[in-house]
Amino acid sequence: MNPSTDPDPYAGPGPDAAEPRHDVVCLRGGAGTGEWDEHQLDTLGARAWEPETGLALDVGGPPGQLDAWVQAASEALRESTAGPAHVLANGAAAYGAILLAARHPEQVKSMILGDPLVDTSTDGFVAALRQVRAPSLVIAAAPDIDADVSIAQCIAGGIGNGVFVIIDNATVPAHQSRSTSFNEWSRSFMKIAEGLHTVSQSLPTQLQEEPRA
Repeated sequence: MNPSTDPDPYAGPGPDAAEPRHDVVCLRGGAGTGEWDEHQLDTLGARAWEPETGLALDVGGPPGQLDAWVQAASEALRESTAGPAHVLANGAAAYGAILLAARHPEQVKSMILGDPLVDTSTDGFVAALRQVRAPSLVIAAAPDIDADVSIAQCIAGGIGNGVFVIIDNATVPAHQSRSTSFNEWSRSFMKIAEGLHTVSQSLPTQLQEEPRA
């Protein structure tokens, strides 16, 4: 299916649009996907991480490979960022990002998932969503009114701080077919997440939410 040619409702950030204060990292599902998220790298000031050859994520792939991908991503973030990062993942990389946020919450400032390809019947899927503490935005493209966005909606609904957004008249993946809208939603959400973090840091310890088990 060809990308939609309908005009994008967003004109893009204004000249005074502020960049996120924390690092923005695009997590890729496999190696050799250089053009996959080029619009996010340019507009959001993001950088990309991709696994070594042989660690590509695949829906329904072996669990051990998924665990190795998550560990490799965590180690890369630890070595290359000064603190928690805004994590962005599209397609098959989404579940890896979810597990990263669940297992290493101190490394994820916010999580943005685009058109996630996830097997919702996977053992531990619901538990992983419940363990995510970072504010999370899930974006789904809807080419027409009958488009199935149930996976993205399920993920957003299963995360305590999850938000679900549909970009109408957009072909999958939205981060390419409607990159301006996708990036504006992402930028705004990251700024909100940073504001929430600032507020939480100023609260007395006894008023801050206890981490969920």
